[in-house]
Amino acid sequence: MPQSKKPKLANEDAANTAAASIPSDELANIFGCLGPIEILHLRRVCKTWNDAAKNTIVPLTDFKVHDIDSYNTMRTMATALPNLQQLELGSLTHILTHINSSRIGPRYVNGEDPDEEEALRSINGITYEVDMVSNFTKLRVLKLENACLNGKYPYLFNFPLQKLTISHCGYLKWDLNVLAGMPLKELHVKSSKSLTGNISNLRVLKDTLERVTIFYCPQVEGNFMDLADFPLLKSLNLRNLRQLGSITGDIRDVGAATFPKLENILLPKNVYGGQEYMIMRISEATDLIAAIYSIKKQQPHRHPSLFEDFNWYLSESSPDWYQEEFGYPFSCCIVRAGSRLGWRWERKFEYTPDYHFEVNWLDPLPAKGSSEYQSYTEALQDMQSRMDRFPFFKGFHQPPTEEVFNRLERQYRPSREEMEMWENPSSSHE
Repeated sequence: MPQSKKPKLANEDAANTAAASIPSDELANIFGCLGPIEILHLRRVCKTWNDAAKNTIVPLTDFKVHDIDSYNTMRTMATALPNLQQLELGSLTHILTHINSSRIGPRYVNGEDPDEEEALRSINGITYEVDMVSNFTKLRVLKLENACLNGKYPYLFNFPLQKLTISHCGYLKWDLNVLAGMPLKELHVKSSKSLTGNISNLRVLKDTLERVTIFYCPQVEGNFMDLADFPLLKSLNLRNLRQLGSITGDIRDVGAATFPKLENILLPKNVYGGQEYMIMRISEATDLIAAIYSIKKQQPHRHPSLFEDFNWYLSESSPDWYQEEFGYPFSCCIVRAGSRLGWRWERKFEYTPDYHFEVNWLDPLPAKGSSEYQSYTEALQDMQSRMDRFPFFKGFHQPPTEEVFNRLERQYRPSREEMEMWENPSSSHE
């Protein structure tokens, strides 16, 4: 016996008619207050709503492609929601195939000029098309993180992007000059060994860039001062790890008329004054710190902690380096007690506490009785307490000669706390 049709509600036809009667442009405005997944569902109501979805400027909302379901959703969005404004392509690690008992991760189809060795390693893996991304012509925020991309994909850089993030995409080949023409405000690139270009390529973005991170991209070169006249730049991170890279410059060139909006900066060690810069003589530290202090005081808008996470090291090539069997490096850094700034030397150890020298104060003593004086004295007490616990360099404002150091070492009697830390180094490092 044939099943009877589900009876309609009394007002269902009227509701459908009313829904279809809302003008498409008004619907698009309403849909613009919703997220992409909600809009995808609503487009199924009727043809009018489907057309409205296609015209909707989808608000900035996180949408990440990380498995087969989200990948298929993106494919649908490419035609159903072409005005998507934010997209993240991640690793497809949730899709795995087993071949010869090995786990071969799925990948996006190779782009132009792929790395041949990487292409060969993944030749038996499942591949997924990615060119449908080019349909999102209004994309403003694009993030590629651990995305299995190999080669050049020109269409990934053909959007009016305001924020671009590329992280751990080592085989994605691109150059900084592809950013020309974008209204880019933020650029964040990390661990992208195939990125090429010169810092000066960013000059075409001078009037829009606010934040730049190019972290461990060893093929990027240039002088960081090429960005010194960027009127909106607030944050600049050009640090490299494990190798020097080719970013150059001199922190002493930063003056009151340069980097007018800069709040934070992190530079590689081969820049004079950069993070972990190698000092050739102990006496050089005073001039370096004076330059850093001047920069911190030049502009009131600069973040109070600017340069306070930097460490500068005495080079092993320095004639001041101790020639002992197990040498550990001396470093210097900015310190703060309340609002008062100073700097000091430290001796870095692998497992035991770092030994601090006396502070060389830069700021004058806060006025007694003020709130700043109270916070200063409280912080100073903490510093003094630590010095009392580990007093090896108490009374010294800079590393002594090796002869004096050897004498101190012969005379020094470690505290009980130090002895315990040396005996249990894995749980004692401060």
